[in-house]
Amino acid sequence: MRLLQGLVAAAHTPTHEDGRLHPEAITKQADLYASAGLQGVFVCGSTGEALSFTKNERIKILETWCPAAKSNDLLSIIHVGGACQSEAIDISQAANSADADVVAAMAPPFIPPASIDDLVDFLAPIAKAAGDRPFLFYDNPARSHVDFAPGMVLTALKHAIPNFAGVKLTRSDLEATEAAIDACGEDAQVFFAADEMLLFALQLGIEAAIGASYNHSAGLFRRMMKAHQDGDMAAATAEHDRAVVMIDVLYDKGIIPAGKAMMSVVGIDCGPPRPPLKALTPQAFAEVSNAMEALGLPDMSPAAT
Repeated sequence: MRLLQGLVAAAHTPTHEDGRLHPEAITKQADLYASAGLQGVFVCGSTGEALSFTKNERIKILETWCPAAKSNDLLSIIHVGGACQSEAIDISQAANSADADVVAAMAPPFIPPASIDDLVDFLAPIAKAAGDRPFLFYDNPARSHVDFAPGMVLTALKHAIPNFAGVKLTRSDLEATEAAIDACGEDAQVFFAADEMLLFALQLGIEAAIGASYNHSAGLFRRMMKAHQDGDMAAATAEHDRAVVMIDVLYDKGIIPAGKAMMSVVGIDCGPPRPPLKALTPQAFAEVSNAMEALGLPDMSPAAT
């Protein structure tokens, strides 16, 4: 099953200056992503600070995002996972009711499963709560601290979860990427989620990617994918090199605060991140903006028609 081909933005969750949810900004985000040639949106993942929001807030976010995505022909992938299985089930049911296209869940952080079987047992009821909607495993060991071999996990999930459709693979390990591709086979899809490694993943056969950088610099990555498709590796490598420098700049100031700051540069105020993260200082914002400008970024140039 191939859900899409192209780029999916791991969306920032917009807030007011006082930290309250700002759902009215979501329509503007959806319009921006669609105009920039993105194919979908990943809602309330790590970039979206999912676990910094309450269950009710996350339901409000997905209930706003699902119609906004649909009206812009974007695939809505709603991340419902967390440390509490019963809350994840509730959010999954809400995503199903809101007509989400796809539901995703990460391994439970804080108290990790002791085995792959325990992970499958945790995820299966969450996937079931999504009804017939496709279910993605959100594999992000840096955040969840659950690091089982992806190939083995995906094989187990394929056998246990009828609506299993693939994985959001947030790893820069290309050997693990190959194992995930093999495990998914023709029945499921790997969404690659290490932006700075996308060119290498394309060479392995990856067709879809989910990333934070696509919020503000999708044009760079679309050109990279097009150059790779055309066999122009010199052009693809040039865009890859710019992407690596860009991501270093953002990580230096904090990938989520810096990413939210870049949203204001492309015309959408997503507000500050929630504690314990802090918004960039004016000096840090200027440093990031200047470095990005030197790279010709951000870049949300309209998609070619």
